[in-house]
Amino acid sequence: MTVPKRRSTIGLWLGFATAMMSALAGGAVWCVLVLRTGHELTWFALVCAIVVAWALRANGFAGSRVGAALAALCTALACIYAQCLLAVGDVAQAMGFSLRETLYRIGVDFVVAVATGRISPWQTALYVVAMALSAWLVLRQPKKASTA
Repeated sequence: MTVPKRRSTIGLWLGFATAMMSALAGGAVWCVLVLRTGHELTWFALVCAIVVAWALRANGFAGSRVGAALAALCTALACIYAQCLLAVGDVAQAMGFSLRETLYRIGVDFVVAVATGRISPWQTALYVVAMALSAWLVLRQPKKASTA
């Protein structure tokens, strides 16, 4: 009989922080790729979902509902962050300012308005699929160690 491993509180907090930072980094990379290529790259939401799920599973959230909820939230954060950065990029390009200066000039409410205007219904559907994928990947039970 195997004794279930107890997850440490500090390990779970580190896992949560890792997933959040992975989501933010994924959103930033997504934004840079879109700005450099000129294509929407909506499928990158799936990549962010997989990375977030891997980070949570590797840090003790595998097979838990809390982990699945965190995975969906972190994936949503990556999508929202990328779209907000892209909205600032669009306005900065139109105004001829840097990203930082544009963000200070237009404010958060205008960024959110431009970001929501950029997103099509099929992009929203793909973001929801990415959130569901990340939650499902985390919710799967961890593989049992083989006894040889």
